[in-house]
Amino acid sequence: MQTMKADFDKGRVRRPFPRYAALERRVLRLRRKIERLRANGADQAEIDAAFAEIKAVNKERRKVPSVDPMDPNFKRLRYCRYADDFLIGVIGSKREACEIMAGVEQFLTHALKLAVSPEKSGVHAASKGVTFLSYRISTYTSYGAGRKTSRTGPDGRTWRVLRRPTTDNVSLRVPRQEVTKFCKRHGYGDLARKTGRHRAQFLVTSDVATVLAYNSEFRGFANYHSLADDIKSALGLLELVVFRSAVKTLAMRHRTTTARTMARLWNGTDYEVSSVVRGKLRSIKLWRLKYLTQTYWTSPVVDNVTAGAWWVKNPNDLIDRLSARRCEACGGMSGPFEMHHLRRVGDLRSVLAVWKQSGWRRKTIVLCPSCRTTVSGRKYARTESRVH
Repeated sequence: MQTMKADFDKGRVRRPFPRYAALERRVLRLRRKIERLRANGADQAEIDAAFAEIKAVNKERRKVPSVDPMDPNFKRLRYCRYADDFLIGVIGSKREACEIMAGVEQFLTHALKLAVSPEKSGVHAASKGVTFLSYRISTYTSYGAGRKTSRTGPDGRTWRVLRRPTTDNVSLRVPRQEVTKFCKRHGYGDLARKTGRHRAQFLVTSDVATVLAYNSEFRGFANYHSLADDIKSALGLLELVVFRSAVKTLAMRHRTTTARTMARLWNGTDYEVSSVVRGKLRSIKLWRLKYLTQTYWTSPVVDNVTAGAWWVKNPNDLIDRLSARRCEACGGMSGPFEMHHLRRVGDLRSVLAVWKQSGWRRKTIVLCPSCRTTVSGRKYARTESRVH
């Protein structure tokens, strides 16, 4: 690719677009005409007419590009690779892009003995874009009014003018299908209806562990797409559904309403849960998009490592479940109780079907002596016991 890039790149800058250059020269002539009219003391109406003509010419000039986008003397090739996925950007004709793709396919087939997937490969127009590493990469043109910038004249006079928005800039965006796929995979709810759904695997865990799981999932997805230009707008609806799913899960765990759960979690500025760790009260907030730190191209750090692993280690759910002194199979309160570590869920009888529904307790369960005998009497029972 380095050799191909060195052979393909050509020119330093694009040549000016003929129509744009002609209009620019016309504006310059009109400004010089205004200076002569002012020097000769001409009528103000004649000067205003020249300004009106400049305004009309500038309006027409904004409709055409300043440089020739198809300049044959300006070519560029850009290459980006991650593992076995790579993307090649070409400033040139479609014919040249097809020739580059054919050369790459030939190299992969003959030199590296690799097959190119026809479903994932192809030549795409930059304006239509392509999906690469869960990003939508395409050129983007802003049709807004732009923003004002300061200009300085030869006599030291300054004024502010409206700068034209940039056109055909390469932009990273979050694909809608990636957001929908992420929401469906984790079972948060319905994005179209903006409704959250409770998650049964967290109905038996502590509030802290539940919030940690939600934060880790959503924060990881948002941090991965933090380079996207539309990160806040693309994930705004997902943030709402994740929040409602977390509230519904906590409300169902405590057998209360979502309104009461939100009132319990609200601390005045954010929603958070608290727990006592080694005699100290610690709180963890529900992660929102406002906490996202966007990483721009000038920063060498992309993945932000969060300092939150101690939350997973300190609250010990196994000890809390044993200390509750309650059989998780039959609900009995008579001990002693044992924590069983099972190798597969199929080792349990149907009496423990309720426990099977929990993904969190898939490998462990607290049993009383009678349930312990039921499990141990099976032919394929393979358990380790910890008496408490």
